[in-house]
Amino acid sequence: MKKMFRLEVKYIFYFLAIIGLLLLIELSQLTETYFANILTTLTIPAFLKDNLSGYLSFTFVVLPLFLAETLLPNDETSKDHKNGLLFWIISIQCNYFISLLSIEIVNYFNITPILNLSFSAISAKSFVNPLLLNVLLVVLTLLVFDFFYYWYHRTQHTVSFFWEFHKTHHSIKNLNAVVSYHHVLEELFRVPFITLPLAILIHIDAPKLAILSSFYAAYGQFIHMNSKLSLGPLRYFFADNYYHRIHHSVEDHHHNKNYAAFFPVWDMLFRTVHFPKNNEFPKVGLDDMEQPKTLKEYFFSPNIFRKKQQLPSIKNSKQQ
Repeated sequence: MKKMFRLEVKYIFYFLAIIGLLLLIELSQLTETYFANILTTLTIPAFLKDNLSGYLSFTFVVLPLFLAETLLPNDETSKDHKNGLLFWIISIQCNYFISLLSIEIVNYFNITPILNLSFSAISAKSFVNPLLLNVLLVVLTLLVFDFFYYWYHRTQHTVSFFWEFHKTHHSIKNLNAVVSYHHVLEELFRVPFITLPLAILIHIDAPKLAILSSFYAAYGQFIHMNSKLSLGPLRYFFADNYYHRIHHSVEDHHHNKNYAAFFPVWDMLFRTVHFPKNNEFPKVGLDDMEQPKTLKEYFFSPNIFRKKQQLPSIKNSKQQ
């Protein structure tokens, strides 16, 4: 009886803590918006403003998650945040240039989406509650993105060329919200696999929603968070840090599982799902590669001339 009571108290505590984390993320995003507005008033080149905005956004996304990891860490033996910030500084800068390239490609070829969904246009003719309609459009945006991301991510694990770059991310042993960087060229590969297909297929214009939009802005860091906080049973619908931890696991039965970033439904449909059991938070990293600690290791770890017959060993040592 006492054990059951302790369990109930623990789950209530974690539930309240995750609610608190969501509120902190929203507050952090509002603070970021405040400083971003100040940034727009500064008389500095637009290029510099855009770059500072990127670093500002990353900082305020990470802060609440860093706090959760510090107060309630899960993996106590690998909870440091070393080697993360330097690589993120470089990655954010490179991502900025790649985003400019994507915009130029779309504009040059005059790419317009086949399907254009606008909240204002739909809500004017819809009987659905405007708030519910807004939520549905936000979720639809992420669902479509996640479909393309799933297949791109799965390709990274099955084609040796792409794995050579993606393994930089998987080599991380102290995985957390800060130390979750990717190789700088991964964002470039997303252009033909995700950015352009989405630009051709669909555009969804939906207003931002309090808490929901802020939370999904932090999602890329949240799913790597090394904390006991999680979405609990909601992870059957929305991926969380426990769900994605399985993807990074060193354990054989976790290999090639949980490719989706947002919605487990894609893993369920394509039979790559593994829902973690209670407190299933495995060790992560790669046996055949140390995580980069220097800029040289970060930039030049991919070996694109690796022979194809070595691909099976890749499958035995990786996941996202």
